[in-house]
Amino acid sequence: MTARLDISALRKLNTVLMGRGVSRLQWQKFDCSFQNCREPVDAAFAALSKLSPNGFAFVGDPSRPCWSIERGRFFREAVADTASLSEYTGPNPNTLRGRKAMMTWIRSLPRPCGCFLAADHIAASFYAAAAEAGLKIGVDLPTIGIDNDERICCSLSPTLSSVQPDYFKSGVNAIQLLENRLAEPSSSPKMATYGVLGVVRRESTATTYRDHRLSKAMKLIAEHGCEKLSVCDVSREMKCSSRLAEKLFRKHVGTSILDAIRRVRLEKAYSLLRNQSIPIDAIPFQCGYAGSPAYLKTYFKRVTGFTMREWRRQNRIG
Repeated sequence: MTARLDISALRKLNTVLMGRGVSRLQWQKFDCSFQNCREPVDAAFAALSKLSPNGFAFVGDPSRPCWSIERGRFFREAVADTASLSEYTGPNPNTLRGRKAMMTWIRSLPRPCGCFLAADHIAASFYAAAAEAGLKIGVDLPTIGIDNDERICCSLSPTLSSVQPDYFKSGVNAIQLLENRLAEPSSSPKMATYGVLGVVRRESTATTYRDHRLSKAMKLIAEHGCEKLSVCDVSREMKCSSRLAEKLFRKHVGTSILDAIRRVRLEKAYSLLRNQSIPIDAIPFQCGYAGSPAYLKTYFKRVTGFTMREWRRQNRIG
């Protein structure tokens, strides 16, 4: 049994509504903190575009809530001038009829096809339909979701890349809205939005290589690059000498093993810098530089031209 929201009770309280699924028009009588639907879409599209797909696909929530409809609309706008777009509009894929319809639709997609899921919880049915269609997520269908729900993303095989919303900003919005409401109880309802921190990349958007040794190495770097990972660890995973491992990396990846590790750590630094609640001095320790925190700051300045503090100020969200 689903509990019904007591609107009359809410009207007697100082209430801030938070979440993506609340209709802006229906709830305009309350202060609201909403996710800016365009930002996660733009982040997902940019990440998928880097993989040079032959087309794009969008899978919305089968119940068609307002946030799913908005994300689909923004994705159509993003794709419009670049490539073809296909959208799944069939029955609920959680049903037998819907699974069959989605499988048929997936088989019609160009390959590779950059697939954008309106939310992480859609991934399970999409993965199942792709498997039944005989296509591989990440190879035939590089895929990105939204919400970065690790319980979902990390339980799937391959693991799902996903856009990380700025939930901290959402909380800040709620506090500010409540403070304003207490200061001006009779003022008209206010709305505040929050954006994203970036794309958390996992196996569903990983570059694949014919040489399985490189694929294993890149997976190791993606999953453990921000830990105490060395070039020797990577070559050991590849089951070859460090010299041969370096040669394979430079030929097929276009960079050294150490630079590939640094790239992962730099991406992690960007993500952490976008979260205003994390002190800058704490970031090197979370990026694999616990023994030499000053190195990340020096390397970051050399690559970006900014100090970490300057970059945070320039890229502040909201």
